[in-house]
Amino acid sequence: MRLLATWMLLLTLFCAQSTAAQVIVNDSANGFPLPAQELRLIFSMQKVYWPDGQKIQVFILSPNSETHKDFCFQQLDMMPYMLQRRWDRLVFSGTGERPIILTSEAEMQDRISKTPGSIGYIADSIKNDDFTMTWSVYEADR
Repeated sequence: MRLLATWMLLLTLFCAQSTAAQVIVNDSANGFPLPAQELRLIFSMQKVYWPDGQKIQVFILSPNSETHKDFCFQQLDMMPYMLQRRWDRLVFSGTGERPIILTSEAEMQDRISKTPGSIGYIADSIKNDDFTMTWSVYEADR
């Protein structure tokens, strides 16, 4: 019985990692490495330009969505409310802005494919000709 419980736990952990939110970027920003620290800076709106000087346009899903929460926990190693506080601080101090909130993953894919320098995330491992899926932060850093 203990062996069965152990296998079920391992299977659950494996399945949870395989459905993690994946970062996607527009082709114009493709080729730049995105280690965990860089990704945190980009999504907290503290890094606003790609290395080639192009402005970064950040898209997110609704902060109440499960995909957004999973992305914050798994890719950014942050609680969603911490990210919200950083955006609020930037907006209220007049030194920055919030990312653009989208309603669905389909809209996320569409906007990223049409916006140069854009970055966002989706739950599924989908690849489209108009944008490139980046690697998981966990695979890149660990």
